[in-house]
Amino acid sequence: MAVLPPHRAGDLSPLEVLAQGPHSFTSDGRLMTQVMRVPSERLVSGPLGARLEVVVLDSSGRRENQVLGDGDWGARDLGIPNPEDLPRDRRFLAQQAYGVAADTLESVERALGRRMGWASAGRLRLYANDPIDYRNSGYTRSDCSIRFGLIEDSRHAERLPLVLYRDLVAHEVAHAVIDGYRPRWADALAGADQLALHEALADLLAMLGVFTAVPVVEGIIAGQLKASGATLESIDSTLLASGLFRFADNLFSRGGAGRSPMSGSPPPDWRSDMEPHRRAAGAVHAVLGTVLRLWRAELGRPGRRASVYQVAAAGSRIGERVLNMLLRGLAYMAPVDVLWEDLLRGILAADAVVVPGDEHNYRGTLRACFAEVGIVAGADGALDGLFDLRELNYPVRLSALVSDSDEVLRFIWDNPRLMDAAKLDPAGRIVLDRVRPSQRISPDGFAVSEIEVSFVQELRLDAAAARKRGLRSRSAVVLRGGGLLRFDEGGRLAFSALKPVLDVQRQQELLDGAADARIAAQRIGASLFHPMAETQQHGR
Repeated sequence: MAVLPPHRAGDLSPLEVLAQGPHSFTSDGRLMTQVMRVPSERLVSGPLGARLEVVVLDSSGRRENQVLGDGDWGARDLGIPNPEDLPRDRRFLAQQAYGVAADTLESVERALGRRMGWASAGRLRLYANDPIDYRNSGYTRSDCSIRFGLIEDSRHAERLPLVLYRDLVAHEVAHAVIDGYRPRWADALAGADQLALHEALADLLAMLGVFTAVPVVEGIIAGQLKASGATLESIDSTLLASGLFRFADNLFSRGGAGRSPMSGSPPPDWRSDMEPHRRAAGAVHAVLGTVLRLWRAELGRPGRRASVYQVAAAGSRIGERVLNMLLRGLAYMAPVDVLWEDLLRGILAADAVVVPGDEHNYRGTLRACFAEVGIVAGADGALDGLFDLRELNYPVRLSALVSDSDEVLRFIWDNPRLMDAAKLDPAGRIVLDRVRPSQRISPDGFAVSEIEVSFVQELRLDAAAARKRGLRSRSAVVLRGGGLLRFDEGGRLAFSALKPVLDVQRQQELLDGAADARIAAQRIGASLFHPMAETQQHGR
């Protein structure tokens, strides 16, 4: 067996990928590319790594292994082919798929301070040039795979693999990451809001991911300035948004994008739309609006418009910070039945732990942008959810709390006040989803360590038992709830997000929304970039 050269955690491998897609060029006519520095690992031909596998098919439809690393430490970058060769350069298709997927996974892990897993054990498999129709591309939970189909494009002599669009790859990998972290946000009992939240998070992770590279932001802005004839002094939010906040830009030969969330205001009824992507419009607009508002404020300071680079650097710093705020917020949300208000609260609470002083008004701006689309959160002092949970019993040992689910169950059981707040059935089974430590670095350089615990309880009731509980139902139902608990370094409860199980009003609202959830699931299965086979039967 070959002996690998010495290596260590934290080593990075540079991989060049298309920064947006095969039809995005710099102002001087070159393909817009980005060098991603992805975590190094032992790669074998395929490419095949510890958690990612890329499948590339040859012209006859048989698997053809590509070599990014032949059992070596780290990936080898062979550069970008000529634009006309992109559809048929199978080695580069593997490099694009692996590079963007590894970068997306690493960005989430870095923000949350922990490893992320998939919904099913093993690897996430990415089919870089599957012969399926492009409309059926997407993530499939049942076999933990992502298939990127082919699209007819008059700009190329042969069908174009969708894997060449960076944000499409990032979007689908984001679905897989979120599904592994919170599988109940998109299962058969998930409501219409949870399905829309999945789409919002995947879109935002894909679109904000571009901000991790200042040269890419600089190139996009330079292109927009050249096309519009604008100057640095006249640059405004519309120009900034026009090139940066478009999903799958230039996907279609007429030059259109898959989605352009900042092209106008969200419709007033976005929260009741049955199509999950449109139902996500308000939250997506609020987060991207936060970036633009903070960016515009930064450009108002002296000297911030001296060059395109300075404009881009300011936007990159702000966009990456907002992306990290969003990702950290996921760790402050319940494992079931999350709503838009939960997203806002999670982002605000998580950021306050890492950055207690909001010197540049990130949280204030985020609140304002969410309020404009009708999403509000409680006062800062109430974000921790501990109003009735400040005097608890702690008959646990910190060393066991970090890793032992039985110790967590004991903590919950020995605190009737917590049981009551979560409205748990004492006779019912409480399932511990995860007990995981996390560590994040605050701007002052200190580590913020916490223990994350999530639990769920499900009760199955026949129609008579449901009516006895005060629910209006003619058939058997499933009541589900639970919560997220976060403990500080001393083992004290520092945050809670609860979804009460035996809360009649909440459960009735969920039962009443079951029909909407079924419609949303059907429409997402019929929408662009969603495999039809993944449409599942919804209902409580």
